[in-house]
Amino acid sequence: LSNQAARRFDKRLAGLAAKLGFAFTRYADDLTFSGGAEQKEKVGYLLARVRHLAAAEGFTVNEKKTRVMRRNTAQTVTGVVVNDKPSVSRGLIRRLRAILHRAKKEGLDAQNRDGRANFRAWLDGTIAFVSMVRPDAGAKLRAEYDALA
Repeated sequence: LSNQAARRFDKRLAGLAAKLGFAFTRYADDLTFSGGAEQKEKVGYLLARVRHLAAAEGFTVNEKKTRVMRRNTAQTVTGVVVNDKPSVSRGLIRRLRAILHRAKKEGLDAQNRDGRANFRAWLDGTIAFVSMVRPDAGAKLRAEYDALA
């Protein structure tokens, strides 16, 4: 549905991005513009135009979610780090490893420190997410998880 609702908006944003030398992608309601150092001076103009186009199409920009990410930081889009190659945060992998390591001694259910209603399903899904983005890391986590069952 989001694709249908945003079809015209997408075309306008893609045209703006191309004109300014940016690449544009959208996943659901997350808009991403990517560019090199030569686009640095155009970022402010781009953001102003995006706000204008969003309003013209009946959308609003969530300013709390609007970020400009430079090359020296982890550039995340929908939970995926996209700097040089797709990855997930080190913190997520470390957290999953810690959960699986402690589960060997304390049991898997004892690791549900956030009180998730279906902790095992959350863990299984999170490992699947890691596997999708980083198959190497996901395979190791999956093997540890399967060994617990």
